[in-house]
Amino acid sequence: SDLMNWGRFWAALSLLLKHKARPLLGVVPDNQDPKLDLSGERQDFWTVMRQLSNEQLVDIAQHGYQHTLRPRPGLQMIGHRFGIKEMSEFAGDSYASQVRRLDAGRCILEAQGLPTGYFMPPNHSFDLNTLRALKTCGFSALSDGIALFPFRRAGITCVPQQLWKPAWLPCSVMTICLHTNEMDAHDVKLIRSFLRSRPQLTSFSREAQQAPGTLAHRAANASFNLAYSGARAAQLATRSLRGNYSPGL
Repeated sequence: SDLMNWGRFWAALSLLLKHKARPLLGVVPDNQDPKLDLSGERQDFWTVMRQLSNEQLVDIAQHGYQHTLRPRPGLQMIGHRFGIKEMSEFAGDSYASQVRRLDAGRCILEAQGLPTGYFMPPNHSFDLNTLRALKTCGFSALSDGIALFPFRRAGITCVPQQLWKPAWLPCSVMTICLHTNEMDAHDVKLIRSFLRSRPQLTSFSREAQQAPGTLAHRAANASFNLAYSGARAAQLATRSLRGNYSPGL
């Protein structure tokens, strides 16, 4: 969004680029979420995004359409059991409605010189209709899913997203979701320390182009999904008992 906190955005991006990390930027085509309105409108927003993309410093993903989240209890894919608030822009809506809005967002990005086949669902929430609609609209990959390795579902490659802070796990593809609007000096310090440890870096575009996972990868994904769900449930239960239960992001 052109109303984001630009200072924090540049601080995080500069740090990543310094260590030759190629981030995936989620761009909201037509932001209508007042929570993302943190600064005055910047007229060169699209110019900056095009430059970063054209210089191949970043990958671009369509981050929803208008980022308008509504309560959607019982999300089918990633929901309450992972600590994500049951809010979504798309999950629970009809296939036709999702196609219409996804395509509207896609057209805006294309008109601004940012065509992309990648999608980043707001609030990590989507359902089977979302995947079907993404396929219809020409998208090929999605940044989300609780797994260890990329997997295919409904014709869409899902590159998993499991973390919100730097961490290290062996033999896996991990994605760290960073909300630069909410980052502080401590968050930047954690990222800097992590990058200085020289982790093996990849990019979303590279992982999205990989062949579907092997049988061993699928088994590992299923086991990790169950373990992650159990760990999150225990963590949230502990927070609830302490009186500070606040699920989601």
